Amino acid sequence: ISQEEIDNSPLKYSFGNPRPGDFRYVDVNGDNIIDEKDQVPIGYSGTAPRINYGVNVGVNYKGFDFNIFFQGVGQYSSFWSEHNVYENMKLGTYYGYHKNAWTAERWQKGGKITYPALSTNRSTNHIANDFFIQNRSFIRLKNIELGYTLPKELLKVAGVQNLRIYINCQNLITWDKLRMSHLDPEKNDPIGYPITK
Repeated sequence: ISQEEIDNSPLKYSFGNPRPGDFRYVDVNGDNIIDEKDQVPIGYSGTAPRINYGVNVGVNYKGFDFNIFFQGVGQYSSFWSEHNVYENMKLGTYYGYHKNAWTAERWQKGGKITYPALSTNRSTNHIANDFFIQNRSFIRLKNIELGYTLPKELLKVAGVQNLRIYINCQNLITWDKLRMSHLDPEKNDPIGYPITK
């Protein structure tokens, strides 16, 4: 939102005064007041995904075996309230994402802006809005394994009945629709430990 829009708008905010660079909210019910009466459902329920799925494929051939497992969820979104509170008011840990935050200079020069104006205090940006409601649907290459079982004839000499050598990788790739690359769509805590690979 620009200063000109703020000055010329008949809208009043029940939760603070917008600044240039803040989010623009929609007066859904047309009463010129932005408040809880303008809140509408956005996305899907944040309590649980509507779709959970997994696909496992395995093949064996002449002692070699290969298994791959994909896991994911669909129709799942949630408001990452802790993300914007921590970033704007507490830790400031996601600088890489905010290097394109709104500033007057960036706005005047026509620079790339992908984030609202930052604030050290609670602002109108901290009210639930569709920017922080993120699509948490994803598909993850959860597990991939390649193995080889040595022939029993070779193992008899060593007195071994069975020997299998394998390499296994977990959580190699995640395809998601999140706006921030450091977040894990499976976790609710935006500053939690990242998924291990």
